[in-house]
Amino acid sequence: MKAHIEPVAMMVDILARALDQAGVASEVLGFTTGAWNGGRARLDWLAHGRPAHPGRLNETCHMVFKDAATSWRRARANIAALFKADLFREGVDGEAVEWACARLLARAEARRILIVVSDGSPMDSATGQANDAFYLDNHLKEVVARHETLRDVEVLGLGVGLDLSPYYRRCLALDLSVPMDMPVFGEIVRWIGGRR
Repeated sequence: MKAHIEPVAMMVDILARALDQAGVASEVLGFTTGAWNGGRARLDWLAHGRPAHPGRLNETCHMVFKDAATSWRRARANIAALFKADLFREGVDGEAVEWACARLLARAEARRILIVVSDGSPMDSATGQANDAFYLDNHLKEVVARHETLRDVEVLGLGVGLDLSPYYRRCLALDLSVPMDMPVFGEIVRWIGGRR
């Protein structure tokens, strides 16, 4: 995401402002790992003799740039924190989607939509090396499928330069090499507004 952060941050800022002006509660959330190539969990796993099938071997880091109670105007400085390059490490997408869905389910709104902006598949090298190659991918697919089945949160995948259909039934790919103009935002709004 680091390579695409300028247009992504601009898009997030514009969408948060538009939702705020429309009276729609929104949050801007982020996720990464606590370290590169594993963290304390990996060290613990190594210390215990590398047992088979360890699961995730890195700490997750979930961030709230704007919560639902904060207006866009008051959250702008927090949203600008998206430009901090050191935020971008690896990503455990399935757990991040689960965390964001839990935040949405704690709210009273009748329609809950989660838009996951992603530039690729889940990645934590330590977890990938110690488990099967598709461990994090399969977990993300399972989490998204569960929420689709429950119909409690509409989980949408917004791909930054790629197709996210292996993970999200409803997805849209954006080409960020072209300027973000009104037709692009119109396409995003129509996509978000569509029902499952």
